[in-house]
Amino acid sequence: MAEPEGLHDIVVRNAEAVVAGNFAQIMADITPEALAQMMQMAPADGSFSLANMPGITGYELAFIGEEGDACMYHVTFESEPGRATLGVTWKSLMGQWKITAVSVVGVEPGESGA
Repeated sequence: MAEPEGLHDIVVRNAEAVVAGNFAQIMADITPEALAQMMQMAPADGSFSLANMPGITGYELAFIGEEGDACMYHVTFESEPGRATLGVTWKSLMGQWKITAVSVVGVEPGESGA
């Protein structure tokens, strides 16, 4: 169960776009359905989440595996207030890798985000 050739570089490009705030690249990589899932991640109570993480400073990637024609990753974004890990599903659509689903795996407030 190995990553498809070239996909890792695309996943890295996307994570770096999140860190840099490159919304054009993020939008190019995501399907409307996955974008809707991202929009619903903001907690109503204002607690710490990926949706309200200021100043993302880094990320970690982990290839989880394949399920049918989908490839799953965990992407952990880091900032001073804490860490948030997403489950991100990528599929090849019309010859291009796209994010087709996003879910929250876990959120860990840091010392300043507690």
